[in-house]
Amino acid sequence: MGGGYSCDSLGVIMFALIDCNNFYASCERLFRPDLRNKPIIVLSNNDGCIIARSNEAKALGIAMGAPYFKIRAFCKQHQVHVFSSNYTFYGDMSYRVMRTIEDAWSAVEMYSIDEAFLDLSKMPLSMHYHFCSALQQLVLKSTGIPTSIGIGPTKTLAKIANHMAKKLFSIPVVDFKDHQESLHQVMVGDVWGVGRQWQKKLMQHGICTAADLANSDHQFIRNTFNVVLLRTAMELGGTPCGGLAPTEKKQSILSSRSFGTSQTEYHALAEAISGHCRRAYEKLRQQQSLAKHLSVFIQSNRFREDLPQYYNSMDVKLTHPTDDLRYLTTIAKICLRKIYKEGIHYQKVGVMITHLTDKKGRQLDFFHPLMDETLLKTERILTVFDSINQKFGRHTIALAAEGKHASWSMRRDNLSPNYTTRWEDLPVVLAK
Repeated sequence: MGGGYSCDSLGVIMFALIDCNNFYASCERLFRPDLRNKPIIVLSNNDGCIIARSNEAKALGIAMGAPYFKIRAFCKQHQVHVFSSNYTFYGDMSYRVMRTIEDAWSAVEMYSIDEAFLDLSKMPLSMHYHFCSALQQLVLKSTGIPTSIGIGPTKTLAKIANHMAKKLFSIPVVDFKDHQESLHQVMVGDVWGVGRQWQKKLMQHGICTAADLANSDHQFIRNTFNVVLLRTAMELGGTPCGGLAPTEKKQSILSSRSFGTSQTEYHALAEAISGHCRRAYEKLRQQQSLAKHLSVFIQSNRFREDLPQYYNSMDVKLTHPTDDLRYLTTIAKICLRKIYKEGIHYQKVGVMITHLTDKKGRQLDFFHPLMDETLLKTERILTVFDSINQKFGRHTIALAAEGKHASWSMRRDNLSPNYTTRWEDLPVVLAK
């Protein structure tokens, strides 16, 4: 899709933002054709709050962030389909969407799990709308996920155009140059980067719409707010203040999650800590990094004032920078043993690995040398471990330290199958 264009109008800075529509809800509907045009909501960890809604659920007035227990009866009354968050499934669908986009155009910045910016500067202006329309159809055909695309001379205006496509016009693609007058219809609180506090303050100064902010006095914005909002105002006016952000490796990786029910036993916490080590390890291996430090924390439920409160953590500098899951898990369990306290109802535990370095530039310890044979053997074991889980689905094999029955896992009473990553969950189509 990205080739065969003339060189006319090349070099003009232009961005596109492609955003998946109601992404989590769209994923849940993907393998459930019976849910088309039905209201859908997705819940947060432990089935707590609403984190995603289909358009039909929005039309019913279900608010984002609403506690599920407060609207449970309402959802039953209106036949709302409720799902627990399935991050494995959503992550895989995000990967498929992003790979489809990158195959069509190489200048891409993955902004979030369901959003990506494209730099269209090397494409003639006359081709932008056609390309984006074709890309929107390609993603839908390849993945089944509906998207909206906004085109603009800055990333902020591309965001605005995407907002117009969804909220104002209900069409797949909007090029900002064709709808500049609609900037007056976008409330300043809907501008990318403008939070609730800034919205209130801006409106007190008569800046109520995106157009007002674009035409505001820049010196006033900088003096009254800060340089970040100044850049937003400049971008709304058509002045680019940045291009695609380079992909940077994370400098720390955290894995943490609240329990479905409070845990008191050490073995349950140890299994949870081991599970968090695996999740951190997966991200570490994905970006080809090694960890120099590892820390573990545990905490009780601060909202249970009737129970003893406790929080503790421990940080360890590792002897060697490593990505060995076995070593990371061993150290994490040693830390847990030292900070664990009996008689506490624990609500949350977590693992963080920090001081990450590039695996290609491994720095060894002069006083604690590692043999090359040991490093090669470890890498072979980890490669086999990774390849099996990549081929047959996450957690096909795991360390015994994680346990077999995760009594500590978070509550997910409405979890959908992992249709695309687990063999036993593959959808079955019956031919009649």
